[in-house]
Parts: sequence; structure tokens; C-alpha cells
Amino acid sequence: MKYMLKSQSANDQIFKQLVIDHGDKIYNLALLRSNNLDMAQDICQETFIRAYKGLPNFRDDSQIGTWLYRIALNVCHTTLAKERHRSRLSVDLNDKDIELADEDGSIEDEFFDRVRNEQLREAIKRLPQHQADAITLYYLKEFQYAEVAKIMDLPLNTVKSHLRRGKANLKTLLTEMRIV
Repeated sequence: MKYMLKSQSANDQIFKQLVIDHGDKIYNLALLRSNNLDMAQDICQETFIRAYKGLPNFRDDSQIGTWLYRIALNVCHTTLAKERHRSRLSVDLNDKDIELADEDGSIEDEFFDRVRNEQLREAIKRLPQHQADAITLYYLKEFQYAEVAKIMDLPLNTVKSHLRRGKANLKTLLTEMRIV
């Protein structure tokens, strides 16, 4: 959808459409980066507040979704940095209830899958910021290289370098955590 900025009422309509089109995606990105349901909601809300305030200044130089993801990534960085000052981030497995497994799996398989996913998220959080962002956007959110470069506001080859280094560092971290 093409977003055309005209008047305040038009901006309000565009904002509503932005939330409809991108709300779940921004929330999922925030959840992947924060690994905390409440924090992800706060990040998502702050992202859309900043987007609403900045909408009149959007120049249409890039896609509005890319602009929104860049805002979300910045809010993630700010929020996580503030949280690190308050306390060390930790994985709380009690936040998630283990649901009954489907017919193809077992409760034990479901539990171990969730533990592995939590450990993967924890390992990604330990990566340098640019590597963690690149890994999250490319592998978990499945953006193309060029899209990741635009969202991160980095040259394409720099993104590829962050991905390559991030994968190597992630492998080391996961080996240390005895996942791989």
C-alpha cells in the first residue's frame, strides 16, 4: 500500500493502517530482541508513538515499513540498554506455559524445543548489537539482505559481514551453552 501524507486526518488514517499492517511484525521483532512479553509490548507501543509523531516528517525516501522497522530497532536498543542498567537480563521459563503437545510430538519434545529457543534467544542477546540485529532481521524475520541494510542503515557488505561474524560468534556461544 502506498502511504500519501496530506492532512492530520489523512495522517491519522495512515497511522491506523500502519498499525494494522505492521503491528504484529513490530511486536514480534520486539519480542525476539527482548525475550520479554511486557517489554515487547512497551517497545511496540513506543515505536508507534514515535512513528505517529514523525509521520508528518516522513519524506517517502524509503518504504514506510523500513522506516518503521528502523524506529523499532532503535527503541529496542534504547529499552534494552535501560534494562541492562537496572538488572542483568535473564531468561524466565516460568513466563511460558507448556501446552499439551499435538499428536505428532510429546510434551518432552515441546519442552526441549522451547528451552532450545530460549537458549538461542539468550545467545543472540549476547552478540554485539549489529550482529544480533542482522541475525534477527535476516534469519528470524526473514528479510532480504537489501532490506536488512536499509533497516539498519548500513551498506550491504557491512550487513553481510555482520551476519557472517554473527553466525560464527553464535556458534561459539551455543557450543559454550552446549546447544550445538
